[in-house]
Amino acid sequence: MPTPSLSARTAALVLAALLVGPACAPADAPEAEPAPPVVAGERAVPAGGGALAPRLSLDGDGAPLLSWTEARGDSAALRYARWTGDGWGGAETADAGRGRFVNWADTPGVVALPGGGLVAHSLVLHPERDSPYAYDVRVRQGRGGAWGEPVTPHDDGVAAEHGFVSVVAGEGGAGGLVWLDGRNQGGGHDHAAGAMTLRYAALGPDGAITDAAELDARTCDCCPTAAVATPSGLVVAYRDRSPEEVRDIAVVRLVDGAWTEPEIPHADGWTIHGCPVNGPALAARGDRVALAWYTEGGGGPRVQVALSDDGGATFGAPAQVDGGAPLGRVGVALLPDGAAAVTWLERTGGAAEVRVRRVEGGVTAPPQTVATVPAGRESGVPVVAALGPGVVVAWTDPDATPAVRTAVVEV
Repeated sequence: MPTPSLSARTAALVLAALLVGPACAPADAPEAEPAPPVVAGERAVPAGGGALAPRLSLDGDGAPLLSWTEARGDSAALRYARWTGDGWGGAETADAGRGRFVNWADTPGVVALPGGGLVAHSLVLHPERDSPYAYDVRVRQGRGGAWGEPVTPHDDGVAAEHGFVSVVAGEGGAGGLVWLDGRNQGGGHDHAAGAMTLRYAALGPDGAITDAAELDARTCDCCPTAAVATPSGLVVAYRDRSPEEVRDIAVVRLVDGAWTEPEIPHADGWTIHGCPVNGPALAARGDRVALAWYTEGGGGPRVQVALSDDGGATFGAPAQVDGGAPLGRVGVALLPDGAAAVTWLERTGGAAEVRVRRVEGGVTAPPQTVATVPAGRESGVPVVAALGPGVVVAWTDPDATPAVRTAVVEV
């Protein structure tokens, strides 16, 4: 079967902004204009102009942490803010400079670790690149407002794609990193030369990179990954790629220090000769795990969620949550009562709605519309995190300033 060409790849994963030179901080943001209204519960984000690509995670106390990118002029900054009880605190900067890869689907982020530490990952253009998709992962750890020296979890040195990172908390204040790694694609993003791989490395509190492992030797090229920690071990979800171009969602787990073989919890049979840029989402509370994903196999486009009570070893039957015209770009959170809250984009005419729906035991509550956004890639991927009995949803609204917006939703 043919593999995707560079032109197809370029069409599927277009730059949102900036591929530039040495480090500097971004210029001051212009004064923000009021954003159009959304569902009740919007909370202002302390972002400036050029904001996009939000990420949400939970700290050790279960409070949300929001991060986003601000791309202005010839530079970009990775910024973040903490939940203060009824809104976001002041913005802080984890990384800033030129030479960053800025994109609607492959996004940097900041994640909290046990004990109060933070891990920030950025995507930095490779100095010897001959393709706009040759970039590296750079990771820094922070504590008390101070950030350590950056490290790179991959040591291949190849000018190829390294991205779609998921950061997950480990034991003793450590972290784990999962990413898509294109080192086998010939160094020039040549799909005919080799396949995209899924890789892992542990990040120690001292910044040491250990336990490097290849988790899957052939994956979809540009679908975001997901990873969570459970008492039974780490759980990683991603879009697989068979020799026959079946691209269903697969799961691997780190159990008792060893990685399991990849398994497909629910085979959709989606055969597609190119990357759909539509990855899975995971959430966990104890050994309860929620897996959400988009597929077009075996019955047309749909967004599904399945639940596990054994740390991701097995999953129950999937529940369909969309309204019949989904674009995908899913997110998922687990609520204190064990129900899942799933977010996605649903096409409505020439636009799309950011929707959220509660799912419990295969029974779905009516969906709620959070906001309306353009249906194109500029709207990015909405994300969601648990907040008390409800959720906080974050999304990119390219028609607003700042363009990263959040709302608290009771589900």
